[in-house]
Amino acid sequence: LGEGSAKAVNAAYSVATQLPSDDEAIAEYRRLWEKAKVSLPEEAVTYNIANELGEMLRGKGKYEEAKVFSLAALEGLRRVLGDEHKNTLMSLGNLGIILKKMEDYEGALGYYQQAERVKEKVLGKTHPDTLMTIMNMAN
Repeated sequence: LGEGSAKAVNAAYSVATQLPSDDEAIAEYRRLWEKAKVSLPEEAVTYNIANELGEMLRGKGKYEEAKVFSLAALEGLRRVLGDEHKNTLMSLGNLGIILKKMEDYEGALGYYQQAERVKEKVLGKTHPDTLMTIMNMAN
């Protein structure tokens, strides 16, 4: 089992989620992203790492950098898992939140609308996730 294998990266990703400080977690996610994007481009964990990194950077107010990682996550998750997978839909919502924080309301609305269309189709109009996306669009 090499350190670049999917199992090893998944294990390291699980450990990173438990690190006590955000700065430590961000550093570990960056390290994992650099490894995984090269050695595991067809594994969902690669893009889950990018998504988590984007979320943590958003929480630190680093919106431009968060956007880069979140876009990478969305592109990879769409390719690896498909448009209707829950992680892909979460990534769409995350991009909407980032763009809203950046005051790109039109861009945010576009991502929210994409997520809402798929959630409505897959989950139904009254599912809590669909309703949350509609609420995000309204805000």
